[in-house]
Amino acid sequence: MGSLLTGRQERAAWVVVGLTIAGFVGFVLYAFFGALVVGLFLYYAMRPVHRRLEDRFDHPDVAATATVLLVGVPVLLVVGYAAVVGVRQFDQFLAAANLQQLRVAVEPYVSSLTAADGGVFGLLRNNVSRVTELTTALVNWALRLFVIVTVAFYLLRDDRKIAGWFRATFADHETAVRFVEHVDDHLTTIYTGNLVTIGATGLIAITVFYGLDLLAPAGTGVAFPVLLGLLVGVATIVPAVGIKAVYFPYTAFLVWRSQTTATTPLWFPVTFFLVAAVALDWFPDFIVRSYLSKGELNMGLVLLTYVLGAVAFGWYGVFFGPVVLVFFTTFAREILPELT
Repeated sequence: MGSLLTGRQERAAWVVVGLTIAGFVGFVLYAFFGALVVGLFLYYAMRPVHRRLEDRFDHPDVAATATVLLVGVPVLLVVGYAAVVGVRQFDQFLAAANLQQLRVAVEPYVSSLTAADGGVFGLLRNNVSRVTELTTALVNWALRLFVIVTVAFYLLRDDRKIAGWFRATFADHETAVRFVEHVDDHLTTIYTGNLVTIGATGLIAITVFYGLDLLAPAGTGVAFPVLLGLLVGVATIVPAVGIKAVYFPYTAFLVWRSQTTATTPLWFPVTFFLVAAVALDWFPDFIVRSYLSKGELNMGLVLLTYVLGAVAFGWYGVFFGPVVLVFFTTFAREILPELT
C-alpha cells in the first residue's frame, strides 16, 4: 500500500479501516451497552479491594477472581434483590396513593415479577406466551450478567496493562493522557465513592427499618421498608439536606398517625427519629462518606445526573449518566480552555 499511496493517503486509508472496525465492534456491543456500563461501575466499585488482594496474591487471575466472587457477585445479588423488592413496594405505594398514571411507568417490570410469582406450572397452565416472554427475559438478563462479570473481571486483571498501553501510545500527547487520567479520577469519585455510598447507606437503612418494624406494635411499623431505604440511600448525596429529606417527613407522618389513631404509640416515632438520626444520618455521613467520597464534582449536579440518566437511558442510565457528566466536565475544565 505504501508504494501505491502517498503518506497522507495511506494514513487516511488506515483511518477509514480503523473507523470501519470500530463501527462493527460498536454495533456488536450496542446490544449489551447497559451491561458494559454496569460492568464498568462494578470494576470501579471493586478496584480498592482488588488493589489490596493484589498485594497478597502473585497471580493476577487469582486476585481478580477472588474480588469478583467475594465482592462483585454479592453486590449484584443484593442490588438485584433490592431492585426487585423496591419495584414491588413502589407499585404498592402508587396503588395505595391512587396514582394510577405513574403505575403505568413501572407496569412492565411489575408484570414480569408478578408472572414469576405464579410458579412455572401455573404459568404453563395459564398462558404459554407469558412463559415464553419470561424465559426470553431471563435469558437476556443472564447474558447481561455474564457480560457485566466478564467486563469487570478483565478490567481488574488488565487495567494496569491498558493504562500502560495508553500512556505509551499517546506519549507525545500529554493533554490526552491528562484528560483520561482525570476522567479515571472522577469516575472513581462517582462510582467507588458516591454510588457505593448510596448502596451502603441504603443497605444500612433497609436493615434498620426492618428492625424498627419488628419493634413496632403490629400494623404500625415502617411501611415499605425497602423502598424507604432506597430513598435514604439516594438522599445521601442531596446537597445540604441529605437523608433528612426522607426521615424528617416520615417521622412527622408517624407523629401524625400516633395522634390521630390509637394504634400507633408516641414512643415509636420518637424511637424512629433517634435511630435514624444516629444510624442513618450521623454514621454514613461521618464514616461511610468520609471513607469513600472524595473529589471536586458538584453533588447537586451528580444527583441531577443520576435522575436524568435514568429518565433518558432507562435502567442503566443511573450508571451511564455519570459517565456523560464526567466526560463533559473534564472536557470543559481541561480541554476547552486550551481551544479558546
